[in-house]
Amino acid sequence: LKLIPAQAHPLQQCRAGGAARQLPMENTPEQWYKNLPILTRVGLTVIFGVTVLVQLEILNPMLLTLNWPLVLNKLQVWRLLTSVCFFGTFSFQFLFQLYFFCSFSSKLEQNEIFSQPGDYLFFLLVQILMLDVISLVLSWPTGFPLLGPSLVFAILYYWSRREPYATLNFFSFTIKGYQFPFALCFFQMLIGGSIWGDLLGLASGHIYYFLKEVVPAEYGHTLIKTPG
Repeated sequence: LKLIPAQAHPLQQCRAGGAARQLPMENTPEQWYKNLPILTRVGLTVIFGVTVLVQLEILNPMLLTLNWPLVLNKLQVWRLLTSVCFFGTFSFQFLFQLYFFCSFSSKLEQNEIFSQPGDYLFFLLVQILMLDVISLVLSWPTGFPLLGPSLVFAILYYWSRREPYATLNFFSFTIKGYQFPFALCFFQMLIGGSIWGDLLGLASGHIYYFLKEVVPAEYGHTLIKTPG
């Protein structure tokens, strides 16, 4: 999967003898990590760190999952946030989700709609809370235990709304940005996977898009705004 055209490598400016030269910077994992937008970098670090702790059996994943009775009756409110931090143990599916998170979270975080400090953080918090509530409706009374893949799909869907005509190459097929979430759902069905998590993320992302962009444009009311 890639956007077309591909981005060029970063260039390092070197000046010698009054003449400017451009030398490509090393494309190392460290450089790639440092070039990620700040919140995407923090998210990647948390997700990977949590997965390592669970893989080494240092952290019990049951402490991370969403369970509304424990949230309400035992005040284990951290579950509302930690349910998006664990994608499962290391596997091809984990790498697939991590790639989508890094790729589309980076693009969305740098989109012009999140130009003010805290805008993207507020978007993520709203998405997480909406996923918690919608999952409770769909899976009463506990909610979906793990919401990380749903958050990734919500990010991907909102990006597709912000850049609907961006061109992507998906398994040799050229598709537009607005088609990509539905292509992923179709692909998930073809390989025999469940699409409920994807649909949950799609619903959450679309609700945010409708309240953030459609309602102000059509009805003149601002319902979602970053505090401060």
